[in-house]
Amino acid sequence: MAKAKQSNTSRDKILSAATHLFLNSHDAGKVSIEDIAVKAKVSPTTIYNNFGGRKALVHGVVEKIIDTSLIQAKDIMARPLPFPAKIQLILSNKNDMAGKMPEEILKKLVHMDDDVTALIQEIYQQEIQPMWQKLIADGKAEGYVDPSLSEEAVFIYLKVVRDGFNANAALFEPAKEKINLMIELSRIMMYGFFKKDACLIPDIKSGHAKTG
Repeated sequence: MAKAKQSNTSRDKILSAATHLFLNSHDAGKVSIEDIAVKAKVSPTTIYNNFGGRKALVHGVVEKIIDTSLIQAKDIMARPLPFPAKIQLILSNKNDMAGKMPEEILKKLVHMDDDVTALIQEIYQQEIQPMWQKLIADGKAEGYVDPSLSEEAVFIYLKVVRDGFNANAALFEPAKEKINLMIELSRIMMYGFFKKDACLIPDIKSGHAKTG
């Protein structure tokens, strides 16, 4: 038992050290096993014993980042909150899967190892997509999401909003101190900025959309 606990502690230290070095390195591909060993205060042999090699270590970092984000997202999902409150928390939470730190390091690791893309896609299909599907279904059941909208359309919209939060994080910093502005932004995020419901009908001849 003690040996297993020590092994888990070593593994966590290695993953934390590797994550830090990958994130803060201009070229994550140049971070060596030896660099990670020094940062984690373990021997290179310990890293090989825990992961078997560099590729498995990189995959371990990816899984650790996503697992942490999923735990946070699932915690929000499990709270007795109405659909809008859950959406706001998930979309604006910097520790969510699309948060700044995970996003930056995952991009670096994708460039460093082609297999990372396949790994992320696998986790997405098995874990992330079902979570969003349930959230959208709950929103429809609670009467917050228009039941006529497809799951695909709602998911794309939420992803665009979430990516927008992350890509423009600096824009939202001043808003945090302005309660009314945050309420306005949240309302636009949920309901759009039209004063009333508008149906966009494509005008075939002009190529423009007209409202009706």
